[in-house]
Amino acid sequence: MNQNKDLSSLTPVVPEPGKYQWVKGKSTGTDDKQKDRTRIRRLRWVASVALVLSLGACAQSASPPKLRSAVPAKPPVPPQVAYRIDDHRYFEITPEENCYGDMLYFIDTVKGIRSEVVAFDAVMNRTTLIIDAANDQYLVAPVTRGGTNCSSGGGACGGDKMPYSTDGGRTWQRVQASTDHDTMISGSMAYQVTEFIGYSAPGFDKKNIIREVVFDGIDLSKDITITGGVNGPRRTEGYWKRVKNFTFKPRIPPIDTKVRCKAQDSGSSK
Repeated sequence: MNQNKDLSSLTPVVPEPGKYQWVKGKSTGTDDKQKDRTRIRRLRWVASVALVLSLGACAQSASPPKLRSAVPAKPPVPPQVAYRIDDHRYFEITPEENCYGDMLYFIDTVKGIRSEVVAFDAVMNRTTLIIDAANDQYLVAPVTRGGTNCSSGGGACGGDKMPYSTDGGRTWQRVQASTDHDTMISGSMAYQVTEFIGYSAPGFDKKNIIREVVFDGIDLSKDITITGGVNGPRRTEGYWKRVKNFTFKPRIPPIDTKVRCKAQDSGSSK
């Protein structure tokens, strides 16, 4: 091929905007689609920058999350002695709030006994409880209104019940009694005492009023019948008898004669 061919006779190519034209392997002019693609890339870049700036502004303006203040855990409630027989035997309660409904336990530190007895009842501190400290086998506990608590065996439902033990406090049963009467025990004999008020003559003349202390006794070794249980309801029947011309005197007086519980919410004794 002749490399010195004269090109002056060729008509010059004038580029038309918006079109690609080739002159000796080179392109001239522009492409509309290329413009669109360039414009789209720029718009995307601007949008990305704007998004980053807006997110940064939101992060700076947003308030940090509030940390919930830690609530201090309640300290464990210490148990307290509700009634003490002697230096190693007592009834214990751990009052979560106001005592009522919390379990009363019997403790014997010498024999290593800790047994559930009865839930604390609002009537337990109204009367006197005297447990002969000379007793080892036979014990009683504060009388409860049985209709409010049907747990712990011995026929708790259906009236006032007196918890009692015939094995030194290892296990407890219940027998009917009265929450209005003082309760005491010596040997196997448990007593409830109340004051009887009557009239010595017809009518209601105050001059004829007579007052008499009345004792009812039950022998825990023989005056109680327990039926049922296992697959059926358990029923305990006690046979209280009027005791005449009687004065109760324990061989060894107990340390306490009242049941008490100091509530945690008010600090008052119940």
